[in-house]
Amino acid sequence: MEVLSSYYTNAGNVKTTNQDSLSVEVVNSPNGRIVFAVVCDGMGGLDQGELASKEVVLAFEQWFYEDFAKMVANESVIEQLLFAEWKRKIDFMNQKLMEYGTFNGTQIGTTLTMLLVYQGRYYISHVGDSRIYKITKELVIMTEDHTVVGHELRMGMITPEQAECDPRKNMLVQCVGASVVIEQQMVTGTIMEDATFILCSDGFVHKLSQDEIYKNCRPELLKSKKDVTHVCARLSRLAMERGERDNVTVVGIVLKNME
Repeated sequence: MEVLSSYYTNAGNVKTTNQDSLSVEVVNSPNGRIVFAVVCDGMGGLDQGELASKEVVLAFEQWFYEDFAKMVANESVIEQLLFAEWKRKIDFMNQKLMEYGTFNGTQIGTTLTMLLVYQGRYYISHVGDSRIYKITKELVIMTEDHTVVGHELRMGMITPEQAECDPRKNMLVQCVGASVVIEQQMVTGTIMEDATFILCSDGFVHKLSQDEIYKNCRPELLKSKKDVTHVCARLSRLAMERGERDNVTVVGIVLKNME
């Protein structure tokens, strides 16, 4: 499996601090290449969002190089065990950030969106309103927006058109560090063909259409790391040119020769 990966992150047009954090790890193993990527968006309305996002990314980087490495060595990469480990780590970081906030008289939180690719399968864990897109012959949004508006949209209470202009669309119903109980969204599947995975904070999403993302990120168009770097930067800058006020972060991962 050939892996092309790159990213772009920017504080954006308005904010002086970039509260987004990310990690992209591509490593070789006896079982082929392994890809692990994380995007966290620190809560802009809460204090020290950049601290929350960075701490969660670092915690999962450590998990990948220590705990997951042991799972690979022991040939114990099992879906149920993997998601259970992620859940324990999420709960631990949620409690740690809440305790930090209580001690310091503040509140910090972050979204968490992760992708692991191992032996032809992908595993996704998601909390908040960052997103993962999978692009093959079509674009599929792999994650749900854990927002008030996202919930009402899934329940059929509002239309997509109403959701687009609803002033509550950025109000999260859960995030790591500011929720008593967290329910991670878990998604898994088999990669049957060349695919592009896009992980992004919500600042990348607001000013770009799904059609624009699909047309620019199809795997057959991205033939080198330079191509991935270019498209991540170009689409991010386009979002900012259109007036996006939030931090903008995107990770692009292209998987080739999956047939």
